[in-house]
Order: sequence, then C-alpha cells, then structure tokens
Amino acid sequence: MLDRFTLPDRLDSSAAAGLAGSLRERVGKPLILDAGKVEVIGALALEVIIAAGRQWEADGQPLSIDRPSPRFLAACETLGLCSDAPWRRATFSSGPQRELGE
Repeated sequence: MLDRFTLPDRLDSSAAAGLAGSLRERVGKPLILDAGKVEVIGALALEVIIAAGRQWEADGQPLSIDRPSPRFLAACETLGLCSDAPWRRATFSSGPQRELGE
C-alpha cells in the first residue's frame, strides 16, 4: 500500500529540516508526495525532495509527486527540474549553441 504525504503549503528554508525528518520516517516504503497545497517552495526544500527521490530509487521503492500546484511547477521550471520527478535528470532540447554574451 502506498503511503501518502501531503507537503505543507510553505516549504521555505525554515521548513526543509522538518520535511527531511518527515520523509526520513517513511524511507523504505512506497510514497506519494501530494504537492497540491504548495504555495511557497525554495531551493533547499526542493533539494530535500531531490535527495529523497534518489534515496527511494536506490532502495528500489516508488516515489511520486501528485497534483503539483502551479507554484510547485513554476519552482521546478525555474530551477530546470522535472516537476513530476525532480530527482531525475531533465532533458533539454538541443537548440542552436550560443556563446555566453551573444
């Protein structure tokens, strides 16, 4: 059975440690992260989610993000992350190469 964890609406740097603790309690079990209520999310909290995703993959357990809010999606996009699995490498289309400053 999949455990479901609802991410808090505010995931700024002060919430990252608490998020890490909450996720640590669920290691080793399939997990769904409900991101539907996220209104504020910072890079540190996303880093915690990325680390969790990598841990779950290393353990052979599924971890997924469900119902990402517009703010969650925007934060992932801004940081160049895949919103449905930020711990995986994003693939970017290869457009014309340009030098910095062009």
